Amino acid sequence: MKILIIGSGKVGSTIAKTLSLEKFEVDLVDRDEKNFEEITNKVNKIRADVLEEDFVINNDLSKYDYAIIATDSDKTNLIMASIFKGLDVKIILRLDEMENISEIGIIKNSLPNVVNVFNLSLETAKLVTKLIGSTEYYEADYFGKGKIEVTGHYIDMDEEFENQKIKDIGSLSTILVVGILREGELIVPDGETVLKSGDYIYLMGLSFDIRNFKHAHFEIKEKEDQREVVIASGDYNFNRIISNLENINLKILEPDREKFENYRRNINRAFVVNKKLKNDKIFKEEDISKDGVFISMTESDELNIVLGLLARSHGISKNIVIQKDNNYDTILESLGIYRVIDPRVIVANEIIKAINTDMKVSINYMFGGKAQVYEIKIPDDFVYIGKKLSEINLHKEIIIGGIIRYDNSAVIPRGNTKIEKGDRLVIFSTNESRKELEELIDPSLKKSIFDFFRR
Repeated sequence: MKILIIGSGKVGSTIAKTLSLEKFEVDLVDRDEKNFEEITNKVNKIRADVLEEDFVINNDLSKYDYAIIATDSDKTNLIMASIFKGLDVKIILRLDEMENISEIGIIKNSLPNVVNVFNLSLETAKLVTKLIGSTEYYEADYFGKGKIEVTGHYIDMDEEFENQKIKDIGSLSTILVVGILREGELIVPDGETVLKSGDYIYLMGLSFDIRNFKHAHFEIKEKEDQREVVIASGDYNFNRIISNLENINLKILEPDREKFENYRRNINRAFVVNKKLKNDKIFKEEDISKDGVFISMTESDELNIVLGLLARSHGISKNIVIQKDNNYDTILESLGIYRVIDPRVIVANEIIKAINTDMKVSINYMFGGKAQVYEIKIPDDFVYIGKKLSEINLHKEIIIGGIIRYDNSAVIPRGNTKIEKGDRLVIFSTNESRKELEELIDPSLKKSIFDFFRR
């Protein structure tokens, strides 16, 4: 399958790096070469301005199966989508500035080869909807259609773990510790690693085992029939979607007078307050419940973090922080915020799943921005089919933490577990071991250029 990705920002680069792990031919276009610096060599990088006439003239756009149009400019994205009109190319389109979600249907009708339209606010609202309804107060991501879970916890929530070697903790016998965030540094541990107070540990295992582990060691709060939700600012589409949820009382705190008037007129199921947000007193003045959900979604990443920390200091366990620029990814998890959401990664993941329903990249703010978890289908000619995990020379910062078999059963592998044809692997990999991960999936990449002259 040949795929064109237009735009190599956070959305485009995440898609390109993930799709390249399987045998897709990926071309990535951007006018700024600096955006290519972290893109794998398995992706063909094209420096060009897609709005210039030369790009359309000099490139055969009809050769692609998919065109993913994902720049930060809605105008650019719509122009490019119209250029593909009439070509037998499936279009996946990113649009962020829609005044109303109903515009998605209008765009699909006018551009028949647009198969999906993704919007940051809409996809963020979908995830937040799940979080509001969840009874589980912890960070988690799911793979293998929910069968395998990756989650994070502070170990000092349970003193049993402090100063213990991982191999000596019996309750971890069915669960993998894939990472430890310690003072801002990510450690990929082994059985001899000693856990320390203040460590934030990342666990991977079958969802059933993870659930039992959490109930044994960490607090799980009961779901209430009626839940209070407070949104600091937000945007119209996001707030409108959340307001339509059942069994919630929604309050919107909006400092901008014009937005406040708009929300008060058009979001009937919310109580809207015109309120300055740079004030610690808002939590007491607005009588925000400790059992509620607080969402900070202003235009400022810094203010969102501060509001999330203030919510936590006022006893609100479920504080959700929206981040746009990721300037603080190395410290956010150590701050104890319940959930940090990057809308661009969420959209990238949804686009990846639209291309291949079996692929996924971790969407939560995990591992301090230093690692990722991928779900990847191995190729039929994968050289390690029939091999035990212990026979594969894995890089120390790559962990095959789960396997989804052809019959959709899930396995947490050990050293004697064999790779089988049709498996999907759930793989933890640090950013530094990215090249080794690519070589694991496609060992031919290890070949030296001189190998080609020896044939």
